[in-house]
Amino acid sequence: MFSKGDLHIHSTASDGALSPEEIILLAKDRQVDTIAIADHNSVSAINEAAEAGNKYGISVIPAVELSTRYNGESIHVLGYFRDRSYESYNFQQIITLVKNHKAVEARKIIGSLRGRNSNNHLSVYEGIHFLRLFGAAVVLAHPVRISEKNLPELLAMPFDGIEARYCLSSEDSTKFFIETALNKFSFYTGGSDFHTNKIRDEKHCIIGEPYLNSLELQRFLVNSGALVLGAGAQTRCLYRWIPYY
Repeated sequence: MFSKGDLHIHSTASDGALSPEEIILLAKDRQVDTIAIADHNSVSAINEAAEAGNKYGISVIPAVELSTRYNGESIHVLGYFRDRSYESYNFQQIITLVKNHKAVEARKIIGSLRGRNSNNHLSVYEGIHFLRLFGAAVVLAHPVRISEKNLPELLAMPFDGIEARYCLSSEDSTKFFIETALNKFSFYTGGSDFHTNKIRDEKHCIIGEPYLNSLELQRFLVNSGALVLGAGAQTRCLYRWIPYY
């Protein structure tokens, strides 16, 4: 349990090709025992994935990939939930508005997050604040895909972690982002950004490529406080916080 993890997977609840149960079966086939389905602006696959995970022996971490903007660039923010706040009516209402590019209406529910922003996309700061309101540890998704002009400013924002291991990262890029996480954040994540195994997909990878090992997973689970569903739901970590060494 918690020996090989892929914390960035998409299902049919957003733009993935496989159902939550099919993802669980593929993860099991690829000897990945811990996953997070992080659909774009949707959490509707989490419960089905948790049920299948319990059935087939896979731990499931509830997550979401939120669409935000910074300096005109699309920036994705991953949220890993510490409790079931994502099931609340308010969260469901807000995430649906964000998905439908109605951030103005979403702001009316949340309250003013960053001044009088009339843009129909959440800013990165708004995205961080929104996810934290609903009990999520907040992670900058695939920083390797972010422009050089915006990356330094984004890495200075109050994220809990960054996605250091990513399917399109070179060895040098992975090393850089892991070192950045060691210096600035309490954990890092990693994932395939899996969308499909049915056609050639040059933008994303297959489940388990790359993955977090057992030590990396333990650090993530403890330092993020992320909720574990599925087969690992009864497991409790023994430490409050694990520093980097």
